Amino acid sequence: MNGYYEAMRAKGFSYETTASVRKFACPGCGFMFSLVYARAFACQGCSEAARGCPKVRCGRCDMEFFMSQAPDIGGKGAQRAVSDHICRIVNRRNEDLGVSGRTR
Repeated sequence: MNGYYEAMRAKGFSYETTASVRKFACPGCGFMFSLVYARAFACQGCSEAARGCPKVRCGRCDMEFFMSQAPDIGGKGAQRAVSDHICRIVNRRNEDLGVSGRTR
């Protein structure tokens, strides 16, 4: 495990939290972003974003790829845990802003 994760865990943060906010480079264009940023902005409007989607979209080049391609997200179990965690964050953000995730 890396030092960043160990330091965050010592402060009470979970693996899912630290993985979701760490920045990584888009495999398509190299843009640096976090998974939370991508889900909140680049995936905004996609109905799957609030349902545990295993993919992430780059905010610059619009490339979509599986979260497991991000460093520190190894395997489907970790991918699902981080995806669920991000969904909770985005849903809370939307509720705070009065944005409904449902469409008619």
